[in-house]
Amino acid sequence: MKDAFFRCQVCNHTVKVDIDRGKIAEPTKCPRPICDSPNAMQIVHNRSGFMDKQVIKLQETPDSVPAGQTPHSVWMCAYDELVDLCKAGDRVEITGIFKASPVRVNPRMRTLKSTYKTYIDILHIQKVDKKRMGIDVSTVDQDLSEQIAGNIEETRKVSEEEEEKIKATAARPDIYELLSRSLAPSIYEMDDVKKGILLQLFGGTNKSFEKGGSPKYRGDINVLLCGDPSTAKSQILQYVHKIAPRGVYTSGKGSSAVGLTAYVTRDPETRQLVLESGALVLSDGGVCCIDEFDKMSDATRSVLHEVMEQQTVSIAKAGIITTLNARTSILASANPIGSKYNPNLPVPQNIDLPPTLLSRFDLVFLILDRIDETADRRLARHLLSMYLDDKPQSASSGMEILVSPHSSLSTRTQLTNPAHRISHILHLLRPHHLPATH
Repeated sequence: MKDAFFRCQVCNHTVKVDIDRGKIAEPTKCPRPICDSPNAMQIVHNRSGFMDKQVIKLQETPDSVPAGQTPHSVWMCAYDELVDLCKAGDRVEITGIFKASPVRVNPRMRTLKSTYKTYIDILHIQKVDKKRMGIDVSTVDQDLSEQIAGNIEETRKVSEEEEEKIKATAARPDIYELLSRSLAPSIYEMDDVKKGILLQLFGGTNKSFEKGGSPKYRGDINVLLCGDPSTAKSQILQYVHKIAPRGVYTSGKGSSAVGLTAYVTRDPETRQLVLESGALVLSDGGVCCIDEFDKMSDATRSVLHEVMEQQTVSIAKAGIITTLNARTSILASANPIGSKYNPNLPVPQNIDLPPTLLSRFDLVFLILDRIDETADRRLARHLLSMYLDDKPQSASSGMEILVSPHSSLSTRTQLTNPAHRISHILHLLRPHHLPATH
């Protein structure tokens, strides 16, 4: 309520009272000097002024949480034009006033608790993250994306120099190979996997045809990485999670079915049942990274069937029956049966997933750790070149890659000829140079 409208029951004199620090002071007597009747003012709800209010729960991002602590959360109140400005899953910076309100021990008594309830009154919401890519127009509805782009600065502004550089890069014939090399350049080779994940980040276009009942076809690509341990599958997932516009990183063993879709909880103010979004709904319009996919329970895995094909989540819990949008691409990583890929068995028997779920992945990559001395030597050379080489290059071919101006690539050691230093270190690591143990 913004202001209250009071009317005197004796002389019908009216007065408006504005809200002051969350409370409205009700007149004890009629302000008209001729009437001056005590306790005659009555509120008229239909003529009072109201404004929109939204209660938002803000949680710390995982990268800003101190070591050994759980992420803190705080309740916030948004009013008027700030309502529905940010959606669930957005990364925002909030400017507001930190307030505290007393809490009664019993609603029928005036006794207050010694601890107060704290919240933030929002003054400004900013959705700017310079390390992330922009919103996907085809995934979110066209009018909604234009509204978001018009109201809030969703991504950082591109300068004229950067725009010329982007256009010059787009005109190159080897743009596909250049972008795939620039994706996670610290990970050695895996060119086909990087190209598949690059296509997943760009995504397709969601299409709906008027003929045949206007069915919708998803444009998001689901990718499964299956392979031996210590082949940088989790590192690729972490890299994609950092640059995707929105998304959630979760592990298979630490996820439940309601944690992925939605769960029912009570509103702290009204004490009514409300629906809280899960990981797949929060990553709507982005990429949901699921690690240790093979260790996920069957009950949790069965939830993904509808999400990966229809891109919706149907809920029927506690009298709440609804369908939520989950237009997300799923990037999952899994280990084969027995943790090591068996080349004597066919591919479906190595991947411990049901056929109904395996058919919903558009791209399945097998990442094998082959025992080869020359490949291991090239991998060691690549790892050492990350610390010694001045210019970031792709170790397998020596070709150039795109480097962000905000990247943290820096030289650890200044060398005149890093290649000689690498070969010298590799020479020292050979077995006949190791000291003999007695």
